[in-house]
Amino acid sequence: MSFGWQILEAFAAHGDKVAMVSGRSDITYSQALTQSGHLAANFGASGIRPGDRVGLAMLDNIDVILSILACWKIGATPVVVDFRTPRSQRARQARDFDLRMVFESRAMPGDEVYPNALFEAGWKSASAPGSDVRPPASDAVPAFLIFSSGTTGDPKAYTQSHEALARRIAARRGVVEGTAKRFLTPMALSYSAMRHQVFGYLLYGGIVRFFPPLFTPSELIEALLSFQASGTALAPSVIARMVKEVGERATHLLPQLSVLYSVGGPARGEDKIAAYRYLSSGYRISYSSSLTGIISSLWGKDILAKPESAGRPVAGAQVEILGADGRVLPQGERGLIKAWTPTMASAVLMPGNRLFVDPQIMSSDWGIPGDIGFLDADGFITIVDREADMIVRGGVSVAPQELEKLIRTHAKVQDVAVAGFPDETMGQEIAAFIVSDRGTVEEFQAFMRTNIAPDRRPREIRLVASLPYSGNGKLLRRQLVETLAPHKGS
Repeated sequence: MSFGWQILEAFAAHGDKVAMVSGRSDITYSQALTQSGHLAANFGASGIRPGDRVGLAMLDNIDVILSILACWKIGATPVVVDFRTPRSQRARQARDFDLRMVFESRAMPGDEVYPNALFEAGWKSASAPGSDVRPPASDAVPAFLIFSSGTTGDPKAYTQSHEALARRIAARRGVVEGTAKRFLTPMALSYSAMRHQVFGYLLYGGIVRFFPPLFTPSELIEALLSFQASGTALAPSVIARMVKEVGERATHLLPQLSVLYSVGGPARGEDKIAAYRYLSSGYRISYSSSLTGIISSLWGKDILAKPESAGRPVAGAQVEILGADGRVLPQGERGLIKAWTPTMASAVLMPGNRLFVDPQIMSSDWGIPGDIGFLDADGFITIVDREADMIVRGGVSVAPQELEKLIRTHAKVQDVAVAGFPDETMGQEIAAFIVSDRGTVEEFQAFMRTNIAPDRRPREIRLVASLPYSGNGKLLRRQLVETLAPHKGS
């Protein structure tokens, strides 16, 4: 049985229990089942067929969940898109990965043409005349298509099977069971790890509260307390802000919080320790990728013993460290991380819907995410560098090369480099260094507002005479970052 049908059966079993809360509205499991059925019929009336890929760019997270269920009822593959993405980016995604339709809460400004339709609230209350939803004949259609970090320039996309999704959800059962199963988060469902968290709680009969994405640390703390949340998932930078707000304490601020997941990127060792000591003993952080799923996890007293590490490999995962020649390195030596997991992506696609095949990077049960690290004598993994100079801003990973490729399309850009720099609020912020003898900062800011989503848009733009390169032509990003003053955030 596919995970889609498994969770639909779970919704039926949970009946009139409240499933999700968003703002002032809530919805029970039985209501969600009915509304997703109407959506499935109306999606079908809009031309969606089994095997199609369907973009979902809705503002309300409850609508996103209902639409995912509707896609699974039809046998289509949902593709969750951040509702803030510019029109040009949605058009690229639809074109590059063959999306049949993008359902969206609002039409974004711009002239780019792509198959889209405004999501109508009435679709949840009544089916289109003559529409009929029949169970798909095969479970072979992927559960999700997941865009790689950045989704600008030439992103990759990963197909996730229902089987791999079910395994990722099942791996969380031991953490969810035995708690109040009350989950609260402000993070967007366009982030795949967040969907895994949410569906884990819904599968086991919990209640999920979607909190607004704009908040202060004190507002989030108050929401967790008043909701009596037993679980949450937050970006490392958000947890760091909460720790700073709370300070040192003799007892945990959130003792009822059984699970405090840090998701979306690495965290500093001191922030891990502080979160574990002062916020919740349920703090945990995992190392994962869209290619492999979760590789390792750090939690409990291991946080105090190995705070700089990414924890031990999770059940079913194995790790090796490879040298430049591909040989396996001994303990303590740094190299490329290679991981075997039961939750590998089914396939990797490139723009033009082309299958990405590289036997040196991935197979059906192993993959190389592109990070540099080492294994110690106790089996803990430590990540020491991101091979692709990845920027993690507020839990969102951004590939500099992808932004650079897009910015170079501006006629007045001669050369460009993108780099991340430390920020107290977001963990990292993004800077763009542009070589141009005619353009202005204002022109480039306007171009980026039109073409780059807010959470991936550079906050600092510097015009420079030239960029620093090494003797072999490698861009020296760190030299650029050193020219920036520390950023305090807001």
